[in-house]
Amino acid sequence: MSLKPSSPHSSRRAGLSGEFYVPAALAIITLIYLISAIQLGPPMKAGNMTASFFPIATAIIMLIALSCAMVHALRGKARASAESSPADAESHDEIASGRQYAGLSLGAIGVVVLTAGYLLAFDLIGYFVATFVYVLLLCCLFGGGFRDKWLTKLIAAVAITLAGYLLFEVVFQVRLPTLWSQ
Repeated sequence: MSLKPSSPHSSRRAGLSGEFYVPAALAIITLIYLISAIQLGPPMKAGNMTASFFPIATAIIMLIALSCAMVHALRGKARASAESSPADAESHDEIASGRQYAGLSLGAIGVVVLTAGYLLAFDLIGYFVATFVYVLLLCCLFGGGFRDKWLTKLIAAVAITLAGYLLFEVVFQVRLPTLWSQ
């Protein structure tokens, strides 16, 4: 005598996808970053911004955005489970299982790996090289690989790297590490 579950999904546990876990992981990293930025000192001193102002402001804005993304993922999961029938859910699971690992899409995994590499390389090889390679690889990850529109990707990587340099070095007067200053 075999026991069959009443529906194809009754034995499966409903879980969250990378739409929730990636922002949650980034929120933890951002919270650690915020704590480090707070340890630099107060963001304002004698009516002037200090070195900790922009890191603290950026971390707070990032935490708000990541919280919104996590709430959106939770609402989307609740809405999708309420609206889908078992047949729809089964076909969706089959499609998603081919493109996801541990609930994360390959794009999300790629972003996490590239960002971790960027953070490690930033101090070692400097802002210019690390940022250029990071932006170029992100463009390739989301833009169809290296062969499609490679000149546009190179120009975008150079432009973003230079814009970041101008923003931090010229506007904020924050010294960025460079390969030649190591």
